[in-house]
Amino acid sequence: MGELSKHYKEVVEPTWDYAKRIHDLDGHWSNAALGLAGEAGEVADTIKKMLHHTVGRDYEEALRKELGDVIYYLLKIVDLAGFTIDEILATNKEKLIVRHKEFFNAKS
Repeated sequence: MGELSKHYKEVVEPTWDYAKRIHDLDGHWSNAALGLAGEAGEVADTIKKMLHHTVGRDYEEALRKELGDVIYYLLKIVDLAGFTIDEILATNKEKLIVRHKEFFNAKS
């Protein structure tokens, strides 16, 4: 089992509906999608603060936590869609090979 699959089983599954407020599949989808969007915004906000706000403040831990939250919601969406992380990575690679042939052909 890969690290992301292990994380899903050990962290996401047991904590997913801790408040018991998700009552149907649409609820799972909307919670996951809105959660991912919100956490991606928090990553962007942390980077904005890192670049444009208080100098000398350590943003590393905040960024690490927000990226972890992005992964949490991403893993739930992958599961809801019935995909695997390996499928997602392979599809992304294929798409980028087509889009950026010049970079991939140079390495062959």
